[in-house]
Amino acid sequence: MSVIEASKLTKSYKGSKHPALNDISLSIDSKQIFTMLGRNGAGKTTFVRICATQLMPTSGRIFVLGHDIIKHPGRVRNQISAIPQEGRPLRALTPWDHVYNWLRIRGASSEIAKEKAVQILEKLDLYDARNVPAMNLSGGMKQKVLVAMALAPDAQLLFLDEPTIGLDPVSRRQVWSAIKDWKDQDRTILLTTHYMDEAELLADYIVIIDSGKIIANGTMNELRKIVPYELRIDVPKINLDKSLKSLGSVVDSGANFVRIFAYETDAEKIYEKALKMNIQFTVSPITLDDVFVYLVGNKNNEKRINSGNEI
Repeated sequence: MSVIEASKLTKSYKGSKHPALNDISLSIDSKQIFTMLGRNGAGKTTFVRICATQLMPTSGRIFVLGHDIIKHPGRVRNQISAIPQEGRPLRALTPWDHVYNWLRIRGASSEIAKEKAVQILEKLDLYDARNVPAMNLSGGMKQKVLVAMALAPDAQLLFLDEPTIGLDPVSRRQVWSAIKDWKDQDRTILLTTHYMDEAELLADYIVIIDSGKIIANGTMNELRKIVPYELRIDVPKINLDKSLKSLGSVVDSGANFVRIFAYETDAEKIYEKALKMNIQFTVSPITLDDVFVYLVGNKNNEKRINSGNEI
C-alpha cells in the first residue's frame, strides 16, 4: 500500500530560473523508511513540505495517506508528524513542556501524554534535562527536543527533514534507535539527510534527486551497482599523477584527496605504483557516499540513470 503518490509534481518559486521540483512522479510504500538524498537546493525540503501540506505544488497531483493534499489538507495533518528543517524549540519552554503540551494538543489524555513524554525523553537522553529551558540547552539537545516532539504522537507517517543535523555521534545513534523503534510499529518515515552513513543504516529505499529531478533510486544493494567498479581508492591530491589517473575513474571529492574508482585488477596496479612512489592511500568497498559522489559530484559523468524522473 502506498502512503504517498506523486504524479508529475512540479514546484516553481517566484524569481527562480529553475523549478525546485521538476515533473516528479514517485510512490512511497508503507511500513518503511524512505530516504531522499540530494545536495543543498536539490528539492528535498520542497518535496517534504508539499507532502506535509506546508506548500502547494505549482502543478501535478499528490496523495498522502489516500488524501489529495490540495483538496483535503486537514485530513492529512491529523495523521502525520514532522520535523521541519527550519524548526526551533521555544526558548522559555522546557523539553517536558514541548513534548507533553504537543501530545495534549494532538489529543492525548493527560495520563497518556505524561507516559509518552517520559518514554521519549528517556529514549533520547533528555529526561534529566526535562525542566531546563530550551535557551539553556546545547544546540544538539535542542534538536533532540524537536525529534522527541515528532516521535511522540501516534501518527501514521513521519517526516524527518535532516533530523540529526548538529548532533554528536552518540546523540545521532540515540535518534537512529528511536527512529527504528518508531518504524517497527508498522509506520512509515520519509527521511532526508546529508549523512550517507545514516541513510545506509536506516533506509529501506533511497531516492537521489538533483536539480529537482530524480537521478537514481533503489535499495542500498541496487544503488551500489550504479558505480561500475569494485573498489574506491583515496589518494591525496598533491600526490596524484597521470599514471595513477589512467588506471581508474577519478572523481574530485572536494577535499584534499581524490577518489579513484577501480576494478580489483587495476587496483593492484595502483597499489604497486603508490607504494613505489611512497604515496599514502586508503582502499574501501563501494559505499552510498561513493554512489552519491559518482552521480552528483561528477558533472561530466554520462552514466547517470533514471533521468526520466519517475519511479
